[in-house]
Amino acid sequence: MSFQSWLIQRENGLLRSLGDQDFILPRLYKSMRPLYIWNDKGTGGARTSGRTNVGGVFNLEFSPEGNVLLGACEKKAIAIFDVIRRQIVKRVMNAHTSSVNCIKFLNDKHFATCSDDNTVALWDLRYLKAKMRSLQGHSNWVKSIEYSKKDNLLVTSSFDGCIFTWDINSYTEQGLIYQKVFHANGLMRTRLTPDCSKLIMSTSGGYLIVIHDLDLTTLHKDLCGFRPVVYRLMQMGKQFIPQAAKFEHVFSKNQKKNRVEFVSDFPTDNDAEVILALEIHPKGYCYVSRNISYDGKTEWLTVHDLEEEAEDITECGKKHCEDVSRRKRKREADTDKEETDRPGNSNSTPANSRQPQPANLVSNEPTSSTSSAARTRNTTVPTFVPDVWAAEVTVHDRYLRLPHEPDQSLINAYNFVYAISSGVLPTLNHNNGSHDESSSSSDESIFNLAATPEERARQISELKSKFSKKYPDRKMYHNPKKLTYYTKELNKEKGFIKEPCFSSDGRIICSPYGNGVRFLGFSNECSVYPYRRNHTLSQSDRNAQPLSEILKITAHSDVVLSTKFSPREPLLVTGCRSGKVVWYQPKL
Repeated sequence: MSFQSWLIQRENGLLRSLGDQDFILPRLYKSMRPLYIWNDKGTGGARTSGRTNVGGVFNLEFSPEGNVLLGACEKKAIAIFDVIRRQIVKRVMNAHTSSVNCIKFLNDKHFATCSDDNTVALWDLRYLKAKMRSLQGHSNWVKSIEYSKKDNLLVTSSFDGCIFTWDINSYTEQGLIYQKVFHANGLMRTRLTPDCSKLIMSTSGGYLIVIHDLDLTTLHKDLCGFRPVVYRLMQMGKQFIPQAAKFEHVFSKNQKKNRVEFVSDFPTDNDAEVILALEIHPKGYCYVSRNISYDGKTEWLTVHDLEEEAEDITECGKKHCEDVSRRKRKREADTDKEETDRPGNSNSTPANSRQPQPANLVSNEPTSSTSSAARTRNTTVPTFVPDVWAAEVTVHDRYLRLPHEPDQSLINAYNFVYAISSGVLPTLNHNNGSHDESSSSSDESIFNLAATPEERARQISELKSKFSKKYPDRKMYHNPKKLTYYTKELNKEKGFIKEPCFSSDGRIICSPYGNGVRFLGFSNECSVYPYRRNHTLSQSDRNAQPLSEILKITAHSDVVLSTKFSPREPLLVTGCRSGKVVWYQPKL
């Protein structure tokens, strides 16, 4: 059936089949072309000669009905467009005292803006001569605004790492009532799902934070004191940190509200560091983010699934680690047995008596304690391995803290290692010589590496016993694999955030690509988001796929920074660094 035939059937009021959207929408998206270009610099003449340029367009937002378009602009301005006539109707100059970063409609008549002047402003679309209210509380650039209709709360986030909620219906003499509900170092952007049941955050630490079963009224209470950066360090270092581990309950399925999940899986070649942009699927199936790799040379667009796991990933991770450790011990035992049985090798040592010595801390010369008696008991010589934080402190302070005899050398002082108060201290499993996830208590302790192995074993055993009593249920939650699709982007204008967007049906992702945009789909046929997590499928079998490029359009003379699809019709609007706005529609 041709497109014209489909239009005739629609005009005649004939019933539509279930496959109509799969047939018509790919043709619509593939035929999108630039229709109208608005350039704020003007073309000269009396009407534009004295007009002030609004600067780069950082963010675009349609009203819920799709008849009004707002642009957040670089030079402290807000640009207001009539979508039907495709004309600018008003410029609000000096809306803030610095660049306007983001705009969010609260309803058809009211909207909010945030700025680099650390404030949030409320506006009435019917009266733009002055803002309704200026909200002050953040101490750094405010980059995100969300509105929870369920709680009637405005949610703002800033580069100060804070997330505030504002009750826009409660006015006091000092302003609106607000509350700091969460803090995360390196916070970049925050987004709410359409049903306001999840909160997604991007960070400059190479990971994303998802809060499931969101309740903004109790978020501060449920996550009070939780430090995402510290828990992420514990995961990356595989070292147990008590200050982070005591918040293990926020990751558990037993947490009925405000359950936390970290997402840190990215493509193989993408060593993600700063996750700049974030956008949610219109139906809440997934979210798309744009990040810069650690080397700062490449940008990637990634799609992560939002469906929750059926069970906690901790137990799966524990079983996997136990299996790996068991196989490793078996290989070592087999290797040592082969060396022992080799002809002429009479000085072999049992497998589980081998223990690597830490560099620059313990002499390689054998001591009297490491005798055949210890090997006969088939025990391991325990060795203390300091973590990076403890090493950073002890290198400067170790010599100063210890009493030195006149004939004591500096090398002897390095036989002592201090554990700092953070409690970051790996220990060893003395039965098999493998590392354990536990650590020392937060009390400062001294280990004398020059002591006999029995004395060191006793010290470590006492420390582990003390820590086990304090933290009896030790767990470390693993991050599930959520990456489903990805693609590589151009890295131009590194200092600016480039915002992708979803089409209203969620079939297309429009992403800035240099001086133009790309339409990316989950397949060449512009299919709906097909990924549904099969909980019986193992984590290792969940492989991500590259996004399909549907269309590429270059219509700007500068780098595109913002994109937005209309919620009501196949209409796309993009804004660039120089202040140009381009409108795209299908050309059939």
